[in-house]
Parts: sequence; C-alpha cells; structure tokens
Amino acid sequence: MRTHQFTLKDILKSFGRKKVLSKSELLQEHGCSPMTLWRLLRQAGYITSYNHNAKYYTLATTPQFDDHGLWAYDDVRFSRWGTLPGTVVGSVEQSSGGMTAREVEQRLLVRNAKPLLTDLVSKGWLWREGVAGSFVYASVEPSRHEQQLRRRKEQAPVRRLPEPQQIVALLVEMIRHPRQGPRQWALHLARHDIRLGTEEIRAVIEHYDLSVKKGLLNA
Repeated sequence: MRTHQFTLKDILKSFGRKKVLSKSELLQEHGCSPMTLWRLLRQAGYITSYNHNAKYYTLATTPQFDDHGLWAYDDVRFSRWGTLPGTVVGSVEQSSGGMTAREVEQRLLVRNAKPLLTDLVSKGWLWREGVAGSFVYASVEPSRHEQQLRRRKEQAPVRRLPEPQQIVALLVEMIRHPRQGPRQWALHLARHDIRLGTEEIRAVIEHYDLSVKKGLLNA
C-alpha cells in the first residue's frame, strides 16, 4: 500500500478546520516527521504564539491584529512581531511614552516581564530609565527614546518631597549602604523613627538626579 505523503495542501486543510494548532496536533493528525512539518510550515507561512512557550501555530494570513499588533485565539496570543522578545520590543517601541514592566504585563497578558525586559536592555534591544520612581523601557533609538521619556515625564504625577531633615537622614543611609535600595533604606530609617515610604525615597532620587548605583532602583 502506498504511504500518504504529507503535503502543503494537507497543512492548509488542517488550518482551514482550526485556526490555531500545536505541533503535536499536526504531527498526530498527519504522521509526518518534524522535519517535514517545519518545511511545510515555512512554505505555508506561519507564526508561533508568544505565550504558551511558542507551542501554537497559525498561518501568517489568519490573524487580524488590533491597533497594538496583537491577536488572540481563546487564551493563545500572537503578535505581528512573532516571538515574545520581539513582541515586547515592538510594543515598547510603538508606545508613545515607553512602558513599565507592569504595563507590558497588562498589555501582553504575561507574568513577570521584568527578567525579560532586563535581558533586552543588556542586549541593547531596549533603553531603560528611571522616571517618577519606576523603570520605564523605551526605544534604543536616541531621538525616539528621548521623545518617549519626555512624554512620560510630562504625564508623571507631581510628588511632594519629604521634609529637609528626612532627606538628610535618607542621604546618610544611602552613603552608608550604597548597594541597597529604597526598601532597605526605609527599614533602616524606620528604626530611628523616620517614616519614609519607598515612593518618597524614589521621588528624592529623581528630584535630585542622584547617581544610580547597583541596586538603587531595583528594590
């Protein structure tokens, strides 16, 4: 008996029945080798999901991306940039005022974006700067990230600075413990009955444009 050969027509039929399929579903349905599957997927033109560890596939012509370049099929999510790193970079670059880690998580519906964002900064794919007590991620293109950060700073709420004696006590703690961060400095100050929250500490750092040392804004 002649063995059926898995063809491009077969894969198009599969996606015609269901818009999104996993690798295991395709292999189980047609019994072809992974190598054959990759070859035909490339011929068809496909994108992988940026969540579920890129487990799911859809034809490149299927998604109807929204204004943010995103498309969802049930809980499986795709973007015009393909991979999760590409999606994060693309989303940040097209944003008007850069994005915080929380904003990335809310936009893309992913958890704990900070490690990936930190890695993208270290690789030179994104720019990072502290604004109003939070890290804001922006385009690495100088004129673009300057525009984004300017817009972010214009939108940032005005925060009242602590009393002068509190600021002096904070600066002393920062000098004594330069590798710690706002949370640790707040705890040290509280032992001396000086009550400063981490946001107040970040406001001082931003207002006086203090040198950012290792750990300064990571707490």
